[in-house]
This record gives sequence, C-alpha cells and structure tokens, in this order.
Amino acid sequence: MSDHTRDEPRRIADTHCHTGEGPLYHPDENSLYWVDIPAGDLYRYEPAIDANGRDAGGEYEQVLDYDGTIGGYTVQESGDLLLFCDRGTIRPWNAESGLGDPVVEEIPEERDSRFNDVIADPEGRVYCGTMPTEDGGGRLYRLDTDGSLTTLETGVDIPNGLGFAPDRNRLYFTETEADRIYRYRYDRETGALSNRETFVDTSDVEGFPDGMTVDAEGHVWSAFWDGGRVKRYAPDGTEKRRVEFPAKKVSAIAFGGSDFETAYVTTALGPGEGRAGTREEEGDGAGALFAVDLGVGGVPEFRSAVGEYSRI
Repeated sequence: MSDHTRDEPRRIADTHCHTGEGPLYHPDENSLYWVDIPAGDLYRYEPAIDANGRDAGGEYEQVLDYDGTIGGYTVQESGDLLLFCDRGTIRPWNAESGLGDPVVEEIPEERDSRFNDVIADPEGRVYCGTMPTEDGGGRLYRLDTDGSLTTLETGVDIPNGLGFAPDRNRLYFTETEADRIYRYRYDRETGALSNRETFVDTSDVEGFPDGMTVDAEGHVWSAFWDGGRVKRYAPDGTEKRRVEFPAKKVSAIAFGGSDFETAYVTTALGPGEGRAGTREEEGDGAGALFAVDLGVGGVPEFRSAVGEYSRI
C-alpha cells in the first residue's frame, strides 16, 4: 500500500529560485527542465520512481547559466530546447553543443522586455508572450516554423500560461494581472486564433493566475502567484479542486514522467521591493520544485519545429 497522500506536494529540488518557472518534461531524456527567469539559470531534473510508482526525488543540476533572462522554451523535433529570452531573442540549446545561432536575433519592440510563457502547437509553431514595459502592455506572438513572427495580441497585462484543449480546436491563454484565463478558437491549418472568450474570471480569487496546463481529461490546472496553490477547472470553467503549497508564489505546473502521471510545480522567492523575497516572508518552500500526485495524468506537450521542418 502506498504510504503517501494524494495532493500532498513533495519537495524534490530545494532550489531557492527567484522566479522558478516553466517546468517542461523532455520524453527523450526522461528529464524535467525548469528555469529561474531573471538569473537565466536552466535546471534539469531526473525523476526517481519508487516501489509505489511515485517520484520520490531524483537528481538535479544547473545545466545552463545564460547571459540574460530565459522566459520559456519548447522541445524541438530534434530534441534540442528552443529558448525564448530577453530582447526577443530566440535560440536553440543542446546539452552537448551548447547554444546555437539565434532563430530570431531580436525584436525591436522587445528590446526592453523579455519573453514569458510559450507553447508549441501540433504543427510545430510556437505561441509566445512578452512582458509589459513602461511604454505599454505585453504582446502575444506566433512564431512560424520558418522563423517569421506574427503579432496576435497587444496591450496584454502580463501574458502567461497557455494550453491546448484535447480536441486541438481551442487554445487557453492567461492574462495574469487582468485576472483572466481566455479561450480561443484555434485553426490548426493556419495557426489563426479567433473568438476569444473568458474561460475563468479569477478577480475574486486570492492571487493571480500564472502558468497552466491541461490534463488528460481536458481540465485546466492553473498556478496562482501570491495564492499559494494550483486549481483545477472543468471545461465549463467550474472550479473542481485546489492543492495548497508551502509557498505563496506558485508559478507553473506541468505533467511528466514516463507515464505523465506526476505533476511538477515551480515556485518563486519572488520580487520584493527591489530585492528577492525570503522564505520567512514567502513560505518554507518558496523557490523550490515540487512533485505531486493528483490522481489524473497529463499528455505530452507538442514539439516545436522552428527552423527544422513542419510536422506532417
């Protein structure tokens, strides 16, 4: 019999990330990546499965100290990571060969900004958001496989977590400081987004919606920055569950493991008033990586094919 309780988070990497973010499982390597955004530190974790079938805590290491910030990334068809950085820079990275030539050198409008969350679609494109600046709101772009960019949304009040519905006809998109998770109609052939609607209004919820994922049953899991939890929403927007963490700033959630039955959750020490927060202020687990068994699994994320080839 298992000796652990479902919904009980387990600290599996006791990092002290300022802004731990972007957990993403790499099936080829059986490893999970995550990043400390402002430090530009990329980490890799190798799960260790015990006799009960749970991840009991494996080994982790920092694999890249980037000279800048890393917002999000995807796994390419080749197995490389495609990093979305500051100034609109997009470039591949491989554990053996290091950083490759940029796919996008910079975006003039993003010279004072950085990318945030990103997601690949079934055709190898990438939807990618950038942070607001003093001059205006953030943007949502679509990066096509040939390296060209299309601006889809402007004036976004922190573009954040994205996820595809199982039917592949809808895309979820989070606008953090607007307290909204939206849902678009998604055209797989063209990559166009249309008919935006509010999926969840979180203005009456403690904290702000941050990173997200969609589980194997089509429910949305959203992490809540300054809310200390993740929440599960049914496809009709009804809240179904919540899981508490020992950290105020819960930043993102992703499923991983060989069977995608384990949820991995990043947290942050977070920005204070011109300084990093402390665990006394932000919670005993702030900045660490957690694993949690939710009784529901996820599905593999789509891979990007930027500069490589499109999926057939």
